[in-house]
Amino acid sequence: MYRFILKVYYIVTVPIAIFFILNSTEIHPDYKFGVFKKYSLGLRMALNKLRVKTGTSYKSHLAMALKILETPPDVAGDIVECGTWRGGSAANLSLVAKMTGRKLLIFDSFEGLPEGDDTDRQNVYSTGDYCGPLDIVKENIRKYGALDVCEFTKGWFNETLPHFDRPVLLAFFDVDLELSLETCVRYIWPNLVDKGYIFIDEYVDLDYCAIFWSEHYWKKYFNRTPPGMIGSGTGLPLGEYYIGPWQDNRNRPLHHPNAGGYTRKDFSGTWIHFPENNS
Repeated sequence: MYRFILKVYYIVTVPIAIFFILNSTEIHPDYKFGVFKKYSLGLRMALNKLRVKTGTSYKSHLAMALKILETPPDVAGDIVECGTWRGGSAANLSLVAKMTGRKLLIFDSFEGLPEGDDTDRQNVYSTGDYCGPLDIVKENIRKYGALDVCEFTKGWFNETLPHFDRPVLLAFFDVDLELSLETCVRYIWPNLVDKGYIFIDEYVDLDYCAIFWSEHYWKKYFNRTPPGMIGSGTGLPLGEYYIGPWQDNRNRPLHHPNAGGYTRKDFSGTWIHFPENNS
């Protein structure tokens, strides 16, 4: 019953979500992104969520699209996806990449998740989970996205990303494991343009989001303050109802976490007030 109600809500609110999420005066005029294009993109993204099973909401894809569309076309930078499963989110990101004249770079093992590490607190998966073979991913993007703007890099993140050296406007990490997230952050962050974005999918787990708040981590690897993360623990407030925490959600069957969390290269999330230092 509850799942049915959520599905009805999901379908009925699609046009409302598109209207609100893509309502911005910052969308660059060069993209000529009028009402027809907004609803065309939004409806395709919502349908693709149903056509290709994804672990992420079309609303998070719209949020990423908004940030890309708000960036002037003369700002260099590719779009990067780390972890694509069956290519559903990549199909949606490829649509906005095509509209804005950018490339979508897709990194994945195409063999599922790697063998877990005992130190990884997200190690609740089996090796090979979320396997999307490369040929299936390409076919889904061909049918529902824009395959011509996509480039694919096959391999484990710790083998492929250390060699990556291209400017990145926006990166989307749907990588599940903490150690995979750390690898993606360490090698993608230096490539972000000045106001480049990182979006993540595993946003309900505070320990997982903590990398973006860790002063020790950001001082050690990047010699800067942590950027913080908008949406930590709950996701972006894009028209669904979720209070959390995740482990208690079974008691609130109509509560549903929504759409990702994100940070930006120029953000800062650090605390500076320590009363004992002023006494």
